[in-house]
Amino acid sequence: MLDKKELETKVAEIRSLKALKEETENAIKALENEVISYMRENELAEEFTETSKITYQMQERRSLDKEKVKEAVGGDLSAFEKVTTYGVLRIK
Repeated sequence: MLDKKELETKVAEIRSLKALKEETENAIKALENEVISYMRENELAEEFTETSKITYQMQERRSLDKEKVKEAVGGDLSAFEKVTTYGVLRIK
């Protein structure tokens, strides 16, 4: 079991790793944007390197407009809801 000092150390480590994660995600996103630019500038859907097969294509995502569904079905959508319960840790 942790004491308060160990707990504070764990929280500090979490904060440090979260900052590192954010920096890493930003670096990855920047590199991905460069690859996307290359693919678009060269009008490529597929490209091969010595170690990789790279594809870039548009895709579509469909979702429902909740307000329009309410209007069409009526105000109560509870019969269509799916509820998932899970634990959440927040550190401020």
